[in-house]
Amino acid sequence: MTKSVKLIIITIIIVFLAYLAYSVYFTSKEGTETFSKFDVNSTASKNIRVELVKEKGITPNPEGGVTFFVKDKSGVEKKVMLVKELPQGINNSKSLTLTGHLHGDYFHATEAEVD
Repeated sequence: MTKSVKLIIITIIIVFLAYLAYSVYFTSKEGTETFSKFDVNSTASKNIRVELVKEKGITPNPEGGVTFFVKDKSGVEKKVMLVKELPQGINNSKSLTLTGHLHGDYFHATEAEVD
């Protein structure tokens, strides 16, 4: 192989590795939005990765489901009303992914997954 072919191959490999690192970095952050990115006038469900605020507890709702508090990556705390039961292992998890929409003072969640 000539020197110029080797240089081209090395350049392609470096560019590919840079692209791979960039993709992994930003893909891992997908779904970690803040509550500020939600439109309170929209009922479209979106995912958000949050941290459970264990100190405020988990309260069962009389209509079914549960109410609890979470904190987004900016530190904003919101009350969450989940229409289902909490997933197993929520107390031991670092984060959870909620699917739902924002209603002014609380987040209406239709799904919750432990990360």
